[in-house]
Amino acid sequence: MKTNTKKTAVILLAVLIIISLTGCSLMGNSKKTYANYVQSLLDVNYKADFTNYMKITNSTQEEAQTVYDDGLNYLADALMVAYGINDVEGSDIKSQFVELAKEIYSHASYEIEGVTKTDGVYQVSVNIQPIDILLITYDDVVTYIEDMNQRVTNGFYNDYELDAYEIEYAQGIIDILNDSLPNVGNGETVTVTVTILDNDEYYYISDADFLALDKAILATTMTGGADEVEEGNATVSEEENAPE
Repeated sequence: MKTNTKKTAVILLAVLIIISLTGCSLMGNSKKTYANYVQSLLDVNYKADFTNYMKITNSTQEEAQTVYDDGLNYLADALMVAYGINDVEGSDIKSQFVELAKEIYSHASYEIEGVTKTDGVYQVSVNIQPIDILLITYDDVVTYIEDMNQRVTNGFYNDYELDAYEIEYAQGIIDILNDSLPNVGNGETVTVTVTILDNDEYYYISDADFLALDKAILATTMTGGADEVEEGNATVSEEENAPE
């Protein structure tokens, strides 16, 4: 087997969750209505709380569940990409990452700060305390990847089938993330402001505005001199170190 060494790091991109931004009727619009709307978008995506979303968007339980499930799958896929993990047919790698996504999002912390109106345009400000799981596991993940790369270099995996190697690598990352869950917390408050758009019949927020909210939900960088971690992957090596 030829085995590529893995990439070290692993701090995520903005997770590509595109929610259902179905417009809501403009009837009865108000600051409270818009605040409830944004709250419902957050709740359906991160808390599996469907009640207000269903009421406001006139969605069914099944449609709301689909929004939530799609979000979990997007985060699972994004984590796998960020950590250089390949799914293996017949394995439970993807399902384990979906469960991890569910646990991660259960730590989402946010609240509506307020609604303002300027020149006829409404904006909703949301205070978000980013989930810190990627930060608190960063050093352990880097150490794990470096150790595994060293084992590749030393020929430890020469007799492995590629699928077995991928499963072992993935399971190590999964274990680190799962072990960290009891210690997951939230960082300092970030305020994100979104604009309520309307087309004279419906109101909604843009995909870009929701992605700004989503990016703030999960902390992906640490700031402070040498401790700063940028988004993206830092490559240790891309050489094929293990012999065939």
